[in-house]
Amino acid sequence: MTVPRRFGVLRFIGTLLKVIAWIILILSILGAIGVGLASSQVGTIAQNNPFLSALFSTPAGGIVAGVVTLLFGLIYFLVLYASGESLHMQLAVEENTRLTAALLLRMHQESQQETRPTYASGFANEPFER
Repeated sequence: MTVPRRFGVLRFIGTLLKVIAWIILILSILGAIGVGLASSQVGTIAQNNPFLSALFSTPAGGIVAGVVTLLFGLIYFLVLYASGESLHMQLAVEENTRLTAALLLRMHQESQQETRPTYASGFANEPFER
């Protein structure tokens, strides 16, 4: 037995969140690589700020900035992907609940049909009970 699928917009949003999560993960990996490779150019641009100049002028500073970029990208990926999966999970629970309710109703109706008494002749000959 199947039940019709409902809430198509929520299914679309859940899928869209998961797709956006993958895009953000790919962009954060590429961004981390780009930040790591471009650290020497940024060090010459950021000469006015001593902290940025010290951070980005060395290869280790570029690697640290790349790892931080990757870490934030992973956090965003996990939050968005978990949100999409949460929507799909809630929709699956709702669909399963409707299916269970439909099956219970069907079982109840079938059991009611079997226990109904059948009267062949009518009520005139039977004694009246209160």
